[in-house]
Amino acid sequence: MPSSSTRLRPATADDVPALLSLMDSVHAWLIARGRPEQWGTVPFSRIPGFPDRVSDWTRKGVITLAERNGRCVGLLAAAPMTPPRIPATAVPDGSMFIHTVMTERGPDGRGVGSALLEEAERLARAHSAPALALDHWADSPELGRIYDDHGYVKVAEYTDEQDGKPVRNAVRIRRLRATG
Repeated sequence: MPSSSTRLRPATADDVPALLSLMDSVHAWLIARGRPEQWGTVPFSRIPGFPDRVSDWTRKGVITLAERNGRCVGLLAAAPMTPPRIPATAVPDGSMFIHTVMTERGPDGRGVGSALLEEAERLARAHSAPALALDHWADSPELGRIYDDHGYVKVAEYTDEQDGKPVRNAVRIRRLRATG
């Protein structure tokens, strides 16, 4: 459960600047640690068309925002649509796909990722999805451990390109038991 000071709510168009700021700060944190392979070297807010995509996702209800003390400290983008980059047979039909989970680096972000993954499960169950699915940079042992700890099983890998270089990505699913 999120702590009492964490509020989860659907993001709105008014939240787009805060969402992009959070995304850029997480990106900068990775770059500062010598990890450009995860998302490349261009901040999200400067990727052509990306701010418009975030706006579109808020209009479609894809993004959940996590707030603490009135500040955006995390986001979840989840929808019942699997991106075309994912190997066709890796994800069960009808699954909820987690496009991204990001949390503020530092104390204000502690526990927010788990709260957002719980929210993803709630959303998946509301859509009667058989599973949650996601992909992540395969060369991050930290991400592997986090998703292992939350019950996501690696089912496939694929290679993508980031800044002109091949990057391995892992596809994971977490099957959901029917309730009721």
